[in-house]
Amino acid sequence: MTRLSRFSTLSQPRSEPQAGGALLSYLWAALAGLLIPVLVVMLGAIAMLLDADGLSGSEVRLGTHLRVPISHAFVEQAALIQLTELVGLTFLVAALFSVSVWLHRRSADSRASRVVKSLHQSVLKQSLRRAELEGAAAQHVRAEQLIGQQLPLVQKGLSLWYRAVPRSVLMLIGCVVVALLVNVWLALLAVVSGVLLWQLARRLRRNDQAELNHWEVPRTRRRMAELVGQAPLLARLHSQGLADHAFQAELETLYRRLADEDARLGRIWPLLFFAISAAVAVLVLGLGVNLFGVDSGLSLPAALVIGLSLAGAIAAAGRLISLAAQLSEFGHASDAVYHYLKRSSEVSPSEQRVGLAGLRDGVEIHDVTIGDSSGNPILSHLSLRLVPGTFVALLGTESVSTRALTELLMGFGMPSEGRVAIDGVQLRDVHPQALARNVMWIEPEGPVWEGTISENLRGDDESINNRDVVDALEQVDVYERLQRLPDALGTIITPGDSMLGSETTYAIGVARALLHNPPIVLASEPPPPAEHLANDPCLAALRMLSEKGSLVVILPKRLQTLRSADRVVLLNGPRLVGEGKHAELLADSDLYRHLNYLLFNPYRHHKA
Repeated sequence: MTRLSRFSTLSQPRSEPQAGGALLSYLWAALAGLLIPVLVVMLGAIAMLLDADGLSGSEVRLGTHLRVPISHAFVEQAALIQLTELVGLTFLVAALFSVSVWLHRRSADSRASRVVKSLHQSVLKQSLRRAELEGAAAQHVRAEQLIGQQLPLVQKGLSLWYRAVPRSVLMLIGCVVVALLVNVWLALLAVVSGVLLWQLARRLRRNDQAELNHWEVPRTRRRMAELVGQAPLLARLHSQGLADHAFQAELETLYRRLADEDARLGRIWPLLFFAISAAVAVLVLGLGVNLFGVDSGLSLPAALVIGLSLAGAIAAAGRLISLAAQLSEFGHASDAVYHYLKRSSEVSPSEQRVGLAGLRDGVEIHDVTIGDSSGNPILSHLSLRLVPGTFVALLGTESVSTRALTELLMGFGMPSEGRVAIDGVQLRDVHPQALARNVMWIEPEGPVWEGTISENLRGDDESINNRDVVDALEQVDVYERLQRLPDALGTIITPGDSMLGSETTYAIGVARALLHNPPIVLASEPPPPAEHLANDPCLAALRMLSEKGSLVVILPKRLQTLRSADRVVLLNGPRLVGEGKHAELLADSDLYRHLNYLLFNPYRHHKA
């Protein structure tokens, strides 16, 4: 990556609308960057005043071309008064610099936060669009990477960028200009020496051998660990000597590379110290020539100014170099975020889709195939018909396949082959809001959102009264439990709230289904409780919904649920291998008997 392309890596987030409106930020950045050269010049004037026991004349001469004008009234004052006023003015400029840096940093952090907050919202909206193509589970994994890793890096990179550009650029230019005004040749000599030292340090620290060691040393260590693990097995095969020889060879290679790296690092610092000493010697000799060898040479105050100017330039250049070194990482994070956000055109526009009024005939899944990003099948040529008024359990050897089947009914995932239709209408043509009104998902986490328990149950349906809410909660046997909370049904809950266990949040989800009575109910059961339930109230409520005409599809975790199902659908990996009642499959399917033993036999661990 070239230097120019490296400095353009954060161009996309910097072009967001939320990054605008930064006129004040640029003002504070300009002040913070340009006040450093001003302070250097003022310190030079103070040094001149102290050296000459007061200032006289119409200007202060600091070097060849740098002259600071002073007023006649200031010159007429005593030296102590001059010093007091000049120090006071310098202190005020320093205070203004401190305030400017503080306000500029606040502004930079605020701009970065606004941009990244808007990107978080964009990620949420895009996840809803992409879920229709790729499935909901894939969005959870991608969101963890974006929100947990890439977006924090983008925010950090933006904040560093706004703090360094243009403040450090202006500071670098201002300090170099001041140094050139003091003495062009000394300033150029110092700048050239600094650039040469920096390039030398880079070449010494980075070479092909160092890059090779960076990859080969960890690989050698992993290989040695593998050989240690294999040695006991090879000993049983009377091949222990082979393991010894291989291990010894890897050991010699490892320490040869470590010795090369130590020798290389050992040469770096003496060479750098020698180069720095040579550069300093040349600069000191040049300064001495100007101080002692030329009648109109530099004064000590002027030498102080050029030294401070170059120190300021080095500090600004160091900040910019540090930013450039980190921009590659920030740029990769920015590219990952925008790569995720840019593919919205693949999703069909929701406005062109149709509505859905209940479920009359059923759900038709015909020859559906879905694969993951690696091309491995999740569902393979699956054909299934699900009719209203039935209670269906999905059981499979791989949870990703049964979960993908339920996600299909929620409109998530785009089959590469086959079609899914509800009452003859293809699912991809149904408006997402229509699906949301007709399909309800229940899981051990509820799901619940931040709000009161009552709001979680009612949703946006204002026609549900308090009596209905109480009846639904009593039916799933959690009303008394919720009444014991601090604010009863007015208690505010959040996702993952430790105040509620999975049994309670699952019951809240079932109660919500009872209140809204959706045509299609999809549920994932929580694991069974420690104590055996003779009658599971949530299972009874779901059975009642199916008897009222809803299609209830459940991912079972309890044997009682399988026994209650009107129909069990059995998947082996991505393929459908059986359908029927629990007793029928027990009699006909070895795989089903095996899964029942593994998943639902409470005594298998004791037997083992």
